[in-house]
Amino acid sequence: MCGRFCLTHEPEDVSQRFDVALPDEFPARYNIAPTQPVLVVIGGSEHRPEAWQAGRQALLARWGLIPAWTRDIASMPLLFNARSETAAVRNAFRPALTHRRCIVPASGFYEWHKQATRKAIPYFIRPADGQPFGFAAIMETYLAPDGSEIDTVAILTRAAAGPLADIHPREPVTLKRNAEQLWLDCRHVAPDALQRIFDDVEGADWQIDAVSDRVNSAADMSPDIQRPRPAPEPPAQGRLAF
Repeated sequence: MCGRFCLTHEPEDVSQRFDVALPDEFPARYNIAPTQPVLVVIGGSEHRPEAWQAGRQALLARWGLIPAWTRDIASMPLLFNARSETAAVRNAFRPALTHRRCIVPASGFYEWHKQATRKAIPYFIRPADGQPFGFAAIMETYLAPDGSEIDTVAILTRAAAGPLADIHPREPVTLKRNAEQLWLDCRHVAPDALQRIFDDVEGADWQIDAVSDRVNSAADMSPDIQRPRPAPEPPAQGRLAF
């Protein structure tokens, strides 16, 4: 599962990492939650055919996918994650997985470790090398009753592996740099060719720290929420690799 993340790198670093020009105003964000706007990188699809001529493009989208066929948003669950194991067969996700794959840049993400007798402990997880990275995501444009268009996005998840499995049973699908263009190439790469991306959990090296439960509040956007604190029980604070 991925229910909170951050994007705190300098805009120039994100732009260089993903080879894309960013929107003009782009401040650091330490506690991004579902329903909020998130940065999305596209590289050409039936949804944005002009991107094939212009290269990668960045835009903002609502975190929480709304399928195009939705009639009543209020009756829909908040689809901020999509399981990689079933996205290709679920009506809510199949068209987007086929035609509108995208990347959501991030600096790190948060997961909560549930305990039987204590409050869930939040952990901040980020690459040990300190570099920005990308979530595998899918995008859909919803045509609202008033005629306006809303770009929406969901982040793919998979079964957690290595030390991340000690925190939560699910983890976001993170893209290795050499797999990003394959993921974005919706014209030539069908969903059945994506399994190797979903299965590739080797080689990631994460810095994992227990942090303050202030992160529980989406209104708390201070960098202080990332300050490490001692973990009361394993998984212990520190650098873990898998």
